[in-house]
Formats: sequence, C-alpha cells, structure tokens
Amino acid sequence: MKILKFIAVSLLVAGALSGCGGGGGGETAATTNPTVVSGIASKGPFAENSVVNIYAVTNGAKGRLITQTHTTDNNGSYRADLGSYSGPILVEVSGAYSDEATGHTVSVSAAAPIRAVLPQAQGSVSLPVTPLTELAVQNVGGALTSGNISAANALVSSIFKVDIIGTLPVVPTASAVADATQAQKDYTLALAAVSQMASTAGGASDSDKLKSVLSTLNGAISSSGLAESAATAFKTALTDFVTTNANNQTGINDTSSTSLVNAGTLSKGYTLALHSNLSTGSIKGIQLELVLPVGLTVNLNSSNATVLASSLAASGNVPSGAILYSRYASGVITLTVTAAQGLTAGPFAVLNCNVLPGASAPAGSSFAINNVKVVDLNGSPLAAQVTIE
Repeated sequence: MKILKFIAVSLLVAGALSGCGGGGGGETAATTNPTVVSGIASKGPFAENSVVNIYAVTNGAKGRLITQTHTTDNNGSYRADLGSYSGPILVEVSGAYSDEATGHTVSVSAAAPIRAVLPQAQGSVSLPVTPLTELAVQNVGGALTSGNISAANALVSSIFKVDIIGTLPVVPTASAVADATQAQKDYTLALAAVSQMASTAGGASDSDKLKSVLSTLNGAISSSGLAESAATAFKTALTDFVTTNANNQTGINDTSSTSLVNAGTLSKGYTLALHSNLSTGSIKGIQLELVLPVGLTVNLNSSNATVLASSLAASGNVPSGAILYSRYASGVITLTVTAAQGLTAGPFAVLNCNVLPGASAPAGSSFAINNVKVVDLNGSPLAAQVTIE
C-alpha cells in the first residue's frame, strides 16, 4: 500500500483557553514562585510607557490594585511581577496607540481602558489585552466568576476564530507578519478589521468610535454566535482594510486563506483517535477520508484547498516532527499523518469545525470515516480503527 505523497506543513498545537469552573474567585495562599504576567497591549500596539494596571478579582468583582507597570516598547509589550498573588486578575491598559485603519494616534483614557480578564493567574502566564479581550470582559457583565470569565473568553475566541488569550497579535507590518504564525496573523487582522469598522462609525473622536463599535459587537454576541448583520459588517471591514486601505502595512491583500472568513459562527471541537493493540511507536502512517455532517465547515486555504491549522492540528500522541497533511473537497477531508519515529494508538488530531448559524453541533457519530489505511514502520498494512468524538 502506498501512502499519499506528503506535503510538509508546520504543526501547530491549538492553544488551550485558560479557564477553570467555579465561584467568585479570589486570592489564594502565597506560592513559592512569584506570579508573572506578560503580554501585548494592542489596538494597534500601544506606545511605550502606556499604563498597565493589574487588579485582583475578589468575590466576582474588581478588587485591589496588585501592581502598575508600563508597556516597554512601541509593540505594546508589558511584563509585571505580581509577587505571591495567585488568583483571577483584571488587566486595564490606557495610553496611546497608532490606529491601523486611519494612522491616527488615539488616546485611551484611564476612565475607559482596554481590558482583559483571566480566571487564574499563577506562575508565568501570558495575557494579551486587545479589543477582543475587551469584548469578553463586556460579555461577562457584572459577575467576574471563574466560570463566567472562562466562558466569555471561549465564546469570543470561537466567534472571531482566534484564541484571544493564548495567541499574541503582532505589529501590523509586513516584516512582523512574515515571521508570525497563522494564528498571530489572524489575530492581527481581526484587530485591524475592528479599526476599519471604527473608522466609519459615528462618534466625536476616534476613541468614541471604537467604543461604539465594541458596544455594537457586544450587543450582537449570543450563545449561538454573532448576529448576521454584525458578522457581515466585520468581514466587509476586514476585506476593505486588506484590499483598499492605504494604511495596510501587513503585505496581506487576500483574506481567503485566513480563519476570519468564517467569523461570526461558533466552533465545535472533535478529537480523532486511533484504536489498536499495536506497541508504542510501531505505526508509520495513518490515512483516511472524513465526511463532514451538514451544518459544519472548516477553515481552508482557498488557493490549494488545504485545511488551515486553526481547523485541523495534530495532538495527543503525535510526536514532534510528524507531518500532517489534509485537503478538502465536496465536504470530505482527506487526512494523512506520518512520523518517521513512529506513531502510537490514541488521540492524534483535533478538528475544529464552524457551526453554521441556526445549526446544532452534531455528535462525532454523525461523521463518516472512510478508507482508513494504517501502516507499520515498514509500510505494511495494519488492522486499526479510527473514531471521532
């Protein structure tokens, strides 16, 4: 049996959204190692010396100021040592940034900062502060419980097709984007789309326009996704920014190979697993055809029909250096995974699908898995089963 000819692609492991369930949250006992929070403040990137305030969250509400720090460069980078604090945090950023759509320098006041919230800060943690994290804070509403924080961060991430907590956006220039991951590019372009929307919104100032857009987007968010009118406005603004805006410095002029073309829909994750009694590392490759149920789509590179890493990534027992390749046609994903050092039975890929508006996310049993082929290290066929849950 022959394995499909492989095309090497970089494997991206989907960043897990931070979160834990539970009640109001608060400070916990001192830890041996200090809690250090770092990240990027971007709407575009905040300028050096913008103010970053980090607050405890106590009994579901903004609590004491733990520390104040500043951005360290014009890329919006910041770092703060919280000492022995361990628990949920709220980060607020004020200062000035260069707007992507207009090129204007926009001031964000301390009275109306850009915010982000994390259900648990302990050890070294990364936390970007952006308009999308601000949307999540607005979506939480008045009760900053760990469960509400996690749910809001996950919902906004699902709607805008970027991990708003686990991914750091970059400076929106060609050089920065060239070295960025696809997830970072998507996050950067999503922020640019918000700026493009704000450039045509009503308001006395650029900061007022931004507040107006974020309020509109927040009002359009529900448990079933983003309202169709808001999703259309966001995607139109994204297209306008990359195709017609002279301030676009990213070098990207086509959105078809990003995950953002599906913004507005919710996502549903599924795990693909190989079942076999074979010994560890004895499997060379897996090949299969996965038929998507009606109502689900995936993020594609329109130029070559490959499935983007935001929709399909290796996971579980797949070793570093393995190759994952997939193509999509007529509702069917042809997937191949191979590893020179050998694969092991168990989970091997995560599939994140877009759930179309009005559709319910189907169970894994709704997928059809056809033409499964598994080979050992010598290329000989093996008996095995693949499931999706």
